[in-house]
Amino acid sequence: MRVIVAMLFVANMIFMIQLYHSIKERYINDVEQCLSRADQIEMVDRIINAGLGGDDDVVWVAIGLQKSDVGSTMNAEELRELDYSQGFRRVDKQIMSMIAQYLHDDSYAARIGKPDVSKMEEAFRRDLNFSGYYPEEVYIAVPEGTLEYSSDLWKIEYRVNGDLTYLAFISPLTTNILREMGGVIITSALIALVLTFGFRYLLHVIARQRTIEEMKDDFTNNMTHELKTPIAIAYAANDSLLQFPDPSDEERTKKYLTAALDQLSKLSGLVESILAMSMERRKHLNMAKENINLKDFLTGIIEQQKLKAEKTCEIVLECLEDAVVEADPTHFSNVIGNLIDNSIKYSGDSVNIAIKADSTGLSVSDNGIGIPEKSLPDIWSKFYRVPHGNKSDVRGYGIGLFYVKSIIDKHGWNINVVSRQGKGSTFTIYFGRQ
Repeated sequence: MRVIVAMLFVANMIFMIQLYHSIKERYINDVEQCLSRADQIEMVDRIINAGLGGDDDVVWVAIGLQKSDVGSTMNAEELRELDYSQGFRRVDKQIMSMIAQYLHDDSYAARIGKPDVSKMEEAFRRDLNFSGYYPEEVYIAVPEGTLEYSSDLWKIEYRVNGDLTYLAFISPLTTNILREMGGVIITSALIALVLTFGFRYLLHVIARQRTIEEMKDDFTNNMTHELKTPIAIAYAANDSLLQFPDPSDEERTKKYLTAALDQLSKLSGLVESILAMSMERRKHLNMAKENINLKDFLTGIIEQQKLKAEKTCEIVLECLEDAVVEADPTHFSNVIGNLIDNSIKYSGDSVNIAIKADSTGLSVSDNGIGIPEKSLPDIWSKFYRVPHGNKSDVRGYGIGLFYVKSIIDKHGWNINVVSRQGKGSTFTIYFGRQ
């Protein structure tokens, strides 16, 4: 892509340079005609001043044109097929050339004296202005004369009958050329900007996809390992009971069954996490909403979380008896469970959680380690895990808060978080768009 964009830029620059030289060539051709007219004006003045003009100071010039010069009447398509010369398409230029040849004939040269360069410069500048060109510097010199001029001036040779007659020097008409090219330059610049920003955005997207893919691979590897561990432990416990049964040893049997039950509980949690992520991928997932009494609903979730917690925690609930919300019970339960589980995992040995709820919203506050400010915008992203330094050993897969945000959005609600490192976090759910 970089090579293609670079080639497009180079091709565009070559086209712009060719266009510039093409317009410059046309301008020089116009300047040559202005110089030719100035020469004729100055020559006619000298002929009349020498008394060689006719009545009423008229200088008569005889011009002959061949049929090949003017052609015969035919339509434009036939003219294109015959490929007529530039002389036919610009008869005026040919006529001007004939007049110059006549005026510079030897019959006049010896009798009218040397050219008046200053008068010719005046006529030349006037004709340039009339044609829409306004160069700051205009100079004319005869071939045998000397003239000091800047090297950046345009140099135009004026020839009659193939002989160099005058040299003209004018300031470059770059401004005129660029003005004429303005539309093309602006359009090309806009296209270049669009290509550049489009290419940069493409690279950004590719880099982001790469990062997501890496995070997904990490998730798969971690999840695979986590799935294998409880399966292996539960398998070993049950295998031991089957291979070496001892009905009289109730303590051993209870120990192995408890271990298997704990591991199966963990396995169930892992499967729920995977299913939660899978459910999120269904863009048209419909929420089976029903009216839920918040106090009873939250009390049940709190008791479940206390039972499965691996550390002592205190969870205080403040909720009105008649507080009701319309939500999908299964997914809403998973959302609250995720928030409480995170509060427990990312707290010290003493866990204090406060849950406040009414019909307008719900908040979950804890005294945990908090979230760094720079990480707050990313916590809702799939597979993202906050780097917590000494809490890097906390198990997680980076999909909990992603799932929470997805379900909140599907309910048409809002969620935000306020957190300070070392001071804990508060997640607030608003039942409705705020």
